Amino acid sequence: MNLKSSFCGIAAAVYAVCAAQAADALSGRVLGYQLDVSRCKVPKQEVLYRMVDILSSLGYNQFQLYTEHTFAYKGHETVWYDASPMTPEDIRALDDYCAKKGIELVPNQNSFGHMEHWLRHPGYSELALDPLEGTILNPGDPRSLELVKGLYDQLLPCFHSRYFNVGCDEAEDCPPRAYCDFLKKIHAEVTKRGHTMMFWGDIVLKHPEFLPELPKDMICLDWGYGDTHPFEEQTAALEKAGMRFLVCPGTCAWGSLSGRLDNMLGNIDNAVTAGERHGAEGYLLADWGDGGYPQPWIVSLPAIVYLSHRAKGENPGKAEIAAEIDRMLGCKCGDALFAYGEVYRKCGGRMDNATELFFVLRDGLGYKPGRGATEEGYEAAFAQVEYAKSLADLDGAQWWVKDDFEILDLLYRAVKAKLAWKGDDWRAFRKMFEPKYRELWLRQNRRGGLKDSLVWLFGR
Repeated sequence: MNLKSSFCGIAAAVYAVCAAQAADALSGRVLGYQLDVSRCKVPKQEVLYRMVDILSSLGYNQFQLYTEHTFAYKGHETVWYDASPMTPEDIRALDDYCAKKGIELVPNQNSFGHMEHWLRHPGYSELALDPLEGTILNPGDPRSLELVKGLYDQLLPCFHSRYFNVGCDEAEDCPPRAYCDFLKKIHAEVTKRGHTMMFWGDIVLKHPEFLPELPKDMICLDWGYGDTHPFEEQTAALEKAGMRFLVCPGTCAWGSLSGRLDNMLGNIDNAVTAGERHGAEGYLLADWGDGGYPQPWIVSLPAIVYLSHRAKGENPGKAEIAAEIDRMLGCKCGDALFAYGEVYRKCGGRMDNATELFFVLRDGLGYKPGRGATEEGYEAAFAQVEYAKSLADLDGAQWWVKDDFEILDLLYRAVKAKLAWKGDDWRAFRKMFEPKYRELWLRQNRRGGLKDSLVWLFGR
């Protein structure tokens, strides 16, 4: 046995012990992670198992797959036919695997807003609150409730968990009274099926007058992803109303290519501080895939590791987190991930829930710099990318770690090429990057969604 394989074996044993200690440290509170599997990218089954292994080693006890249209509902094939959805068999196998690792796989199906993948199709479009927008179910149409009831009857039997996240976020166009009434109808259906309902709390927190009338067995998910998000104010309101709640920060990896490090750390710190003060039942870390889901999963690891410590009352520094990532992956890459997470600040420009270089990649040839972006900022960002690359030593790393770093390199090369591009020929630009992007995507993810991601990032 060589030194590297011996090291990995020792690391696995150490992390098994750490997982048991972490579970004790949580004292029965939730430490969850939610992965977006609806915005293009649905990981292969073995990749999900690998994520579960890592989450378990860090003491996570809940895992959710955020679903809009990527479960293979029988009778709704039109909605998911080209999305490579999770099948009932996939979910049952993942549920069993999670249980062996001490993790509860919680069903998650958005049930109100973010229904565009459904409402764009004939036979469903008439259920839209606004036919022009086509994203929110009409709560006044009895068929809307019948639709979600049918989905629940297929989805919930695939899980052992008695929790159920019904989503219901970002339905701002719905009148608050109608929203609240529909939320309570959903709750009644979830309760009939023997489950405890979780729901995103953004709408009711904007209209706290409705909090007193909500059933007290609901679990409100208080989410926000900025480092100044008002978790303190919101959790105080939930505590006063007697609501059960989790606090939900984000990895801040989406819309960034390689993370927004300082924002992520501040976001998690504020979430944990408010949650501890006002009686949160735990934490759910959200990881989204906006804009084609280009970022590799490894970019989320600093946030995943950091919350695992903060939820247990610990306050590790950046060097400690980076060293832990190195031990976990058996190679030197933690410092590189932290350096990549600082690229967005070097660049300047847009930084709120997405970064300047992400918009450069996404928004077409001939892109004009956003707020505060300059040529000097771009140069500083690319210098930071090169610095980050220099910190990684991937000799002996697992293949997926090498792939994820290769994706980062490809994305930043594409950004640099787009800034320098003089023509408007999408096809020529796309030929430079599509083959490798496609290859790397298919090594870890199902084919469904790849076409949409390519259009998002490299044009038609």
